[in-house]
Amino acid sequence: MTSTSTSILVPILVVTTAIIGARWILLRDNMIDRLLNRALAWSVSGVFAYGGAVWLGFAELAPLAFITSGLLAMANVYALARLLDSGDTENAPRRLRTYHAVAVAASGVAIVAESPIGSALSIDRIVDWSAVLWVGSDVMIAVSVVLIARACVRELRGFVGTVRERLTYTSLLLLACTSGVLTVVAVVDIVAGRPPAEPRAAGGVAAFVSLLLYAVLLAVPLVNVVLERLGLDRAGRDCRRLRPMWLDVTTAVPGVVLDQALPQADSLARRYRMMVEISDALLHLRKLDTESSRVLDGALARNTPAMARTTLPDIGDGPGEGQRAVELQMLLELACEWPALRADVVRPSA
Repeated sequence: MTSTSTSILVPILVVTTAIIGARWILLRDNMIDRLLNRALAWSVSGVFAYGGAVWLGFAELAPLAFITSGLLAMANVYALARLLDSGDTENAPRRLRTYHAVAVAASGVAIVAESPIGSALSIDRIVDWSAVLWVGSDVMIAVSVVLIARACVRELRGFVGTVRERLTYTSLLLLACTSGVLTVVAVVDIVAGRPPAEPRAAGGVAAFVSLLLYAVLLAVPLVNVVLERLGLDRAGRDCRRLRPMWLDVTTAVPGVVLDQALPQADSLARRYRMMVEISDALLHLRKLDTESSRVLDGALARNTPAMARTTLPDIGDGPGEGQRAVELQMLLELACEWPALRADVVRPSA
């Protein structure tokens, strides 16, 4: 710990702590996010626990305070690794409770052994308890790295998502491999007799930089959530473009408006709902008046001549993603012409 420069440690802790706080506020709804949040929180708490113990004059307990937080962080990392590898969400909470209990029990034994009671009973002489905990933690890191790397490779092999998602999995894989290398180096140092809490300067810096990189990687979905809540993501922008047309047609045909309320932040769901309601309303208006049908058919022909569209999309039947994207694009193009079309299309409602 003390081998790492304060000028490096403090900025990393500030940035990581800010990301952790933001994630606990905005990203805590599913098991994976909660495991990630806890793992990061315990990792950073260990650093503060170490510094607090030294500041209070209990320097001999500082390494144990640090490794106790580290073990609790590892309990969450290992639970995450098992979850990613197996996909078993049902038993994940039970497994996590077991891992937490093991971490607390192991740390408790070491703390008692290093306490005055342990010294009086010579328990502290049986084995280097701090080193045992460090090695045990490193072993769990190694196993977790293998499970996470295997899950990432499996996802990348059959990947059909976006480029950003592929980059996320690739980055996680690289960081997991880096953690594996750092773990091997740490075990070698412990076996060579170096105090576990005092790694080589390069190793200490690399460990904290890795922590920062993990935090930055986990900040990516955080940015996405913020953009979504502000309506600045793609779905939110589409909703703003569709809204004038949506307001007009749903006012003309209020019966198409669905009753179920949606979270304001769920822009994808809001966009899909607007598509359904707009399409239903326009279909209804076409049936009411031949002039509305003629105007709409002309607009569709101008916007989608290659598809030779003669009818509006029936979104409510649940098309595939490709078909839905085509229909969204058609409605967006129709929304661009809406100011000029609205007087004729919604005339039956007057």
